[in-house]
Amino acid sequence: MSQDSIGLSRRQILAAVGAIGTAGTVAGVGTGAYLSDRQRVTNALETGSIAIDVDCDACSIVDGRLAFAFDGLDRGDGDTITVSLTVETNPARLWLRTRCPPISDALGEALAVVFRVDGDTIAAGSLSAVSRTLATGVRLASCTDPETAIDLELEWELPDDVPDSVAGETTEFTVELVAEQCRHVDADSASDPFASVAPCEEPPDCVACPEQNGNRIAQATFAYDGPDGETTLELLRRSDTIEFERTVEPGETFTAVLHEPPEIKGSPDFDVVVDGTTIGDFHISCSQPFGPGLVIADGTYSLTVLEAVDTDGNPLCEVDI
Repeated sequence: MSQDSIGLSRRQILAAVGAIGTAGTVAGVGTGAYLSDRQRVTNALETGSIAIDVDCDACSIVDGRLAFAFDGLDRGDGDTITVSLTVETNPARLWLRTRCPPISDALGEALAVVFRVDGDTIAAGSLSAVSRTLATGVRLASCTDPETAIDLELEWELPDDVPDSVAGETTEFTVELVAEQCRHVDADSASDPFASVAPCEEPPDCVACPEQNGNRIAQATFAYDGPDGETTLELLRRSDTIEFERTVEPGETFTAVLHEPPEIKGSPDFDVVVDGTTIGDFHISCSQPFGPGLVIADGTYSLTVLEAVDTDGNPLCEVDI
C-alpha cells in the first residue's frame, strides 16, 4: 500500500442534507451533497446539516471521494483496510457507490478483495469486479443514529501466482458517499441518489493481439501433436536462450511463461524446436497475429495455441489464419 495515501485520521467531513425529497442527484447538490473535505456544503432549506466523521488510516480524499491507492505491491501481499463512518448530529441514511475501473487494469483484475459493511460481505472478487458491482450504488443503512459507527472493510490480497509484471502496476479503489437525513424523510419516501447511474462498461471477453499497443504476450497454453512416443520440445528465444523445455507426447498440453520481467524477458521472437529441428516460429510482441487457433507446424510436428494472455492479463481472442 502506498505510504503517500496514508494520513487521513479522524478528519471530519461535512455533508449538507435536505429535509424533504431525496438526497439529490449525482450531478448536483440538490437536497443532498457528497462528502467533501474542502468546504461545508450549505443547504437552502433550514433543516440543519449532518456531520459525518470518517476514521481511516489508509485512504485519502480526492475530489470529495474516498480513495484507496495500491502500488508497490509484491505477490503474496495482503491486508484489510478499515473505514469507520459516524453520523454526529441528525440521524441519516448513507449511500455508497464506487467509480468504474479502467477497462484495462492488470492490477485491479489481479487483486482478490472482499468488501464488507458492518461485517456483512457486500461484494467479492477482483478489485475491478467489485468496483463494477458497486458502481450503481448501495445503501449502507436504513437510518443511522448519531454516534453509531458504520464500519467498512476492504480485505485485499495479491495472489502468489499472478505474473510478476502485475506486481509493479498501480490502481485505486474510489468511493463516493451521499447522505440524507431521516428526520423529515421516512423510509418509504427515501430515494436512491444513484438510481440514474448507468452500470460500468464490461471488459471485453478477449482482445486482439495486434491491437494491444505493443503489449507482449505473457504466457500461452499449447497442445502438442506429432508421431507416437516421447519427444523433446523447446521454445527457443532468438538469442538462443531456451526459455522452455520439456518432454511431451502427442495430445499433451502445457503452459509456458514467455514474458515476465525482470526474470523472463528479451527478444519477442521464438523458435519452436522439436528433437533439434525447428518446426516454426512465433512472436510475442503482437507484430504478427497470435492467439487461440494459431498452429505452428512443419507437416510432422505441430503446436497449437489453446489460450494466451497479454502482460495486462487480458485473454487473447482466437485468430483466423
